[in-house]
Amino acid sequence: MTVEHQEDAALPSLGGRIVLVPRGGERGEQIATVVRALGGEAALVPLIEQLPPLDRAPLRAAIARLNAGWFGWVAVTSVHGAAALVAGGADPGKARVAAVGPATAARLEAAGFAVDLIPAEYTGERLAERLGSTHEWQSGRAAGDPDSVARVLLPLSDLADETVESGLREAGFEPERVTAYRTVQVAAGRADAELRARLGAVLVFSSSGARALADRFAPLPPGALVAAIGEPTARELARLGIPAAVIAAEHTAAGTVHALAAHCARLAGGPQTFTETLNREGTEA
Repeated sequence: MTVEHQEDAALPSLGGRIVLVPRGGERGEQIATVVRALGGEAALVPLIEQLPPLDRAPLRAAIARLNAGWFGWVAVTSVHGAAALVAGGADPGKARVAAVGPATAARLEAAGFAVDLIPAEYTGERLAERLGSTHEWQSGRAAGDPDSVARVLLPLSDLADETVESGLREAGFEPERVTAYRTVQVAAGRADAELRARLGAVLVFSSSGARALADRFAPLPPGALVAAIGEPTARELARLGIPAAVIAAEHTAAGTVHALAAHCARLAGGPQTFTETLNREGTEA
C-alpha cells in the first residue's frame, strides 16, 4: 500500500485511537499494520469465524459438477469461499472465474485459478452486474444460445443474503448456490468489558460482523466511531442501533481504515489536502 501526498499536506490520522480490528491471524495483523501506520492502536478481537458446512455433501457434489464442466462461471464473493473451493479440489481450468475483489482473486490465483473478472466496486451487487455485461454473455444471449455460459456456481456463507444470486437471475443466468462455509460468532472474552470502555473506533467488515459486534460490545462508549466497509454493512449496523460514522468508498479492509483515518482528521480539524493511492491489496468481507 502506498499513500502519496503533497509536501505541505498531512496524512489522515487516527489520532491515537484504540481501533477494534474484528479479525485474527495473518489477515488481522495485515489490517493492524495499516491501523498503526495511520496513527492508531490496533486491538485484534475476532468477532466471527468460518467453519466447514455441517453437511459437506452438497459442496462436494457442486465441485464435482464444476470439474465435469457443468458450470460456465464460478462467482466467488469472499476469501473463505475461495478457500473452500481450493480445499474441495476444484479444478482451476473448468470454468471462468469472477472474484468480488483483489483479496479473493489473490487467494484463487495462488491456487492456480485464472481470475477473469473483478468488478470496479467490490460488492456482490456489482459482481452480478459485471458478469451480466460480459461480451461472451451478451453474445450468447444475442445468438439465442446462452446455455454454455449461463450456469454459475456460487460458493457462499450459510448467512449470505440473496443479492448476488438475485442479480444473476435477473440478468438471465442460472445461479446455483451452495453453502461453502458457516459463519459463527466467536464467544465473548473476559477482557471485553475493559476493552469496550477504551475503544475509540471499530471496523466492521460484514453484516454478520455487525451482529457480533452488537452482541459483544454494545453499547459502545461515547465518542467511539464505527466504520463500515460498505452500504449493506452500514444498513445492518443502523438496524442494530449502531450508526456508522464512516462508510468506505473502496470496499476493502484497508480502504475502510483509510476512510476512518480521514474522518478522524476532519474531526480534528487538520489539513485535508492529501491524496490517497491504494494498491488494492485489502480484503473484502
